[in-house]
Amino acid sequence: MKVGSKGHYGLLALAELVENYKQQRAVQVKEIAENRHIPPQYLGQIMVLLKRGRLVHGSRGPSGGYVLARPPEMITVKEALHVLEGPLVGFDLRPQMQGRSMSAVTQRLIETWARGVRAMEMILEETTLADLCKPEVGALMYYI
Repeated sequence: MKVGSKGHYGLLALAELVENYKQQRAVQVKEIAENRHIPPQYLGQIMVLLKRGRLVHGSRGPSGGYVLARPPEMITVKEALHVLEGPLVGFDLRPQMQGRSMSAVTQRLIETWARGVRAMEMILEETTLADLCKPEVGALMYYI
């Protein structure tokens, strides 16, 4: 699986919205782009995808911007990447193998690949935006 720039920048933008979620503050594309070092025009396109995917709500006007559509604990990394990048992994050898018998090695390779894909998808499904944006442990320590 390869995550493209849409997925990477989209997750960074969602992280910015997580940081503003408790204050219910709408964040403008310009501010997200500046804070996360994302090209503003490209980020505008990404935010449209996130809005279409119902992960964010957008409003126009001077106090407008974007907010998360749901709590960060309710949005998974898998869901966000699916909205931004499309299906994560596609692997189907059946058309190539039609009319041919599969060797034991090929069969085991396919089974191994399928197990790996399931494991990856499970981890992405279990990981939420809140998990990605947890404060670092060292950031909460006070030194005397």
